[in-house]
Amino acid sequence: MSIKPAYMTATLAKGLDVLEALSDEEEAGLSDLARKMGLSGPTLFRLLATLAACGYVQKSAANRYRLTLKTWEIGARAVRRIGLREQAHPHMERLATELDETVHLSVLQGDGIVVIDKVDCANPVRVDTFVGLRAPLHGSATGKAILAFLPEATLDELLPSRLLRHTDATIIDRAALLRELAQVRRAGWARNREEWRPGVCAAAVPVRDATGTVVAALSVTVPSSRFANDVVRDRLVPALRRAAEAITREVTRKGQ
Repeated sequence: MSIKPAYMTATLAKGLDVLEALSDEEEAGLSDLARKMGLSGPTLFRLLATLAACGYVQKSAANRYRLTLKTWEIGARAVRRIGLREQAHPHMERLATELDETVHLSVLQGDGIVVIDKVDCANPVRVDTFVGLRAPLHGSATGKAILAFLPEATLDELLPSRLLRHTDATIIDRAALLRELAQVRRAGWARNREEWRPGVCAAAVPVRDATGTVVAALSVTVPSSRFANDVVRDRLVPALRRAAEAITREVTRKGQ
């Protein structure tokens, strides 16, 4: 667990927690949100009033709260500054066309991964996702592709002793997950078989920078019906590897 710095502002931290809590809801009432966050009503009311005055939260006539687009605008500006996204996008487009499957580029963010870019396939039967989508590290192929190559100390900090179950297929035993991560390191790619969402599978490979450090993960996300072992082994993974290697070459070239 991270140690809180002595100069941390508790009120600001609570305000940011409110933003994260609201991001999981279409809208929320004061009492329900206070219960969910473990805050008193008056404290939460002051935080929401401040966030509303600053343009981050909107209060409806029914006294319910929702996020405004201001948080999205800030996130969109941050994403635009990520050079990796721009360098990877053409390769992602080619990969999506080659495989006719949806392609994602994800990075580590806190204790999860966040999709920073995606390219949809033309296939009408595809997985519904979006840029900004957050997924659990232990339940996603991209999360495992990144986790497997982290320093041991970082891995220990990110993985709690009890892992949250998302589906019947989620790996919740920490030792079992560590064994799978060792296999990912040996094979160089990771998979997710309905471990986060039923009916959804994915294969992912790490993306490295010029120093060889894993900075992201590239994945192909498909309905379970199209995730046969031979397809994954002979088609999806080789194509992912070629694309990831091309992205690394692009990152290296642009960094020179």
